[in-house]
Amino acid sequence: MKKLLILMVFVSLFAQETTHLVKIDDTLWDIADIYYQNPFLWPYIWRANLTKVEDPHWIYPDQLFVIPPHPEGEVTEYDYVTEPIMEPTTPTKQTAEVISFIEPDRRIFSEEIIHRAGFILEEDIPLWATIVGTEPSGEKLITTFKKVYIDRAEDIDVGDVLTIYRPGITINHPKTGEFLGKEVIVLGKAVVEDISEEGSRAKVIASYDIIKKGDYLIPYEPILAPAGIELIVTEDEIEGYVVEVKSEGLITEPHVFTYIDHGENTGIAVGDLFDVYQERELGGKNMPDFNIAKIQVISVFQRASIGLLLNVRETAIVERGEKIRLAMEAR
Repeated sequence: MKKLLILMVFVSLFAQETTHLVKIDDTLWDIADIYYQNPFLWPYIWRANLTKVEDPHWIYPDQLFVIPPHPEGEVTEYDYVTEPIMEPTTPTKQTAEVISFIEPDRRIFSEEIIHRAGFILEEDIPLWATIVGTEPSGEKLITTFKKVYIDRAEDIDVGDVLTIYRPGITINHPKTGEFLGKEVIVLGKAVVEDISEEGSRAKVIASYDIIKKGDYLIPYEPILAPAGIELIVTEDEIEGYVVEVKSEGLITEPHVFTYIDHGENTGIAVGDLFDVYQERELGGKNMPDFNIAKIQVISVFQRASIGLLLNVRETAIVERGEKIRLAMEAR
């Protein structure tokens, strides 16, 4: 009986917290999806491993992460008991040759992914509300389930969902310098919990990146995620360029959003698939173009679009200025 009691206590503790050995291509987003069935809870894993992860955008093979219990106390379907226990080894040096993109999955057209991609607008968003404080006070890095105070009490109700964002870069064409729009970086979502005469308190319900005091909010507008898209080989000869790659390091990692120089003005649609290619010349002779990646469009704006880099057999570093060619149209 005593042995059984000890075993029950051990199993209970183990079910609450476990570890994960990082593999090549892992991201905090992927790990949270495995253990919590919710990739937007990645900040909980990050906060539990702050001594090992300086920047949540970058994790490395063979790091051993603590996986805390589900923040909402929910039971997951992940089988901790059958997870193989692996001893940490010497970290391998990351190179472009060993990195591959994630396989496209059902989330590519989900409302959350489209929202996380952000916006490319021609004008600045009018100021609506700003994060002016946190609960508890002094929080510098705000993530999911944290509470924030905002400087707006008018035209707002308890239960309203808000988009949290910050202005990004001005986007210009890599070859011509033409103005294509202004980047809006979407950081997450919050729901209003309480309102006073001069301000409101809200709870962050999704964080796509680190949120900080001074970031802005606007009312969230539901996104109609397209369904039943079918791709057909295009007959149109549409070529262009990669305008921006949202990667913070030398290697183009998974889940990277990419801007291209086609939008509503050229008839591009959500779901369209572009090849990213490089021209080859050997001995003064032109060789066949070499495809290095694919981009699938998930948001379309006036002069530019946002796409997601997809899996390819072999990949090189994808940079601003790479050439693209429409390969398949969404119908």
